[in-house]
Amino acid sequence: MKNLTKEKIITRIPELTDETLIPITKGYSFDLKYVTHWKGQRVLLRIYEFALSESVQEKVAKMRAFRERGVRCQEVYAFGVIPEENFCYTIFSFLEGEDGEVALPSLTEAEQYRAGYEAGVDLLKIHELPIVASKSEHIAFVKTKFEKAVERYLKLETRIPHDQEIIDYVRRNLSIIGESKLVFAHHDYHAGNLIIQHGKYAGVIDFNRCGVNTAYSEFDKLELFSSRLSIPFSKGMIQGYFSDEVPDLFWKIRSVHMAQLLIYHMNWATDFFPQDLSLAEEAIEYVLETYDGFHRMFPKWYEESQA
Repeated sequence: MKNLTKEKIITRIPELTDETLIPITKGYSFDLKYVTHWKGQRVLLRIYEFALSESVQEKVAKMRAFRERGVRCQEVYAFGVIPEENFCYTIFSFLEGEDGEVALPSLTEAEQYRAGYEAGVDLLKIHELPIVASKSEHIAFVKTKFEKAVERYLKLETRIPHDQEIIDYVRRNLSIIGESKLVFAHHDYHAGNLIIQHGKYAGVIDFNRCGVNTAYSEFDKLELFSSRLSIPFSKGMIQGYFSDEVPDLFWKIRSVHMAQLLIYHMNWATDFFPQDLSLAEEAIEYVLETYDGFHRMFPKWYEESQA
């Protein structure tokens, strides 16, 4: 999409009546995002590679299903393909407010907790959408994916402290992930993709990475990013998801997820955003500290919030 100009976008997409496209640059996705107007209201226009058309269409269908189940997410106004220009597009309603990374620090702890709790309730609604998938096949895929990630990781110049212990820990315990049900997951559910308006949770955005995964994997970004931003929010989201009854099994599975995530995160940062490698190292150091090198089941931030 390197040669795709705003002029081409405006002339090729029939739904667009406003020639003003305001780019959104925040985030790590490779698609193009613009704020514009459609039928008198502010909307989000998202542009993807044409090769992703089928995948995007599936995600659009899932978002419509989520809204029918009461999930506070964007309404899908349009989906279209422009094969001659090698792109497809979506037009979504625009969720007014600020993302949680911006808004949460200015809220009281009670407001942060409540926002997280309601976000957790919405996440459960997303996970309750029926799917057809084989758990045994998925777990086999997870194990193969991890071994490939380890193979890539071992070639990196920058390494994680005590990395072999972490790799061995994951290998010994990876099967426990199978005790978490398979769901259609958002895959990027954290404060940065949750909108706060007037001090309250307003909804979730960015289903760009959604797909089938185990339910408890959904909390990866919460632990990696959101718990450093707001412990009340993060605690609230977990308790909202479980209606205040968090099982110990959740934390046993979470520790394995976080251990393997460190390998994935280092690979991802090195391969795609080497300029932000120091940020990845900070996040990894935080996880190692809060799980005491994976010698404890409950992360310190959650255990201390229960005291």
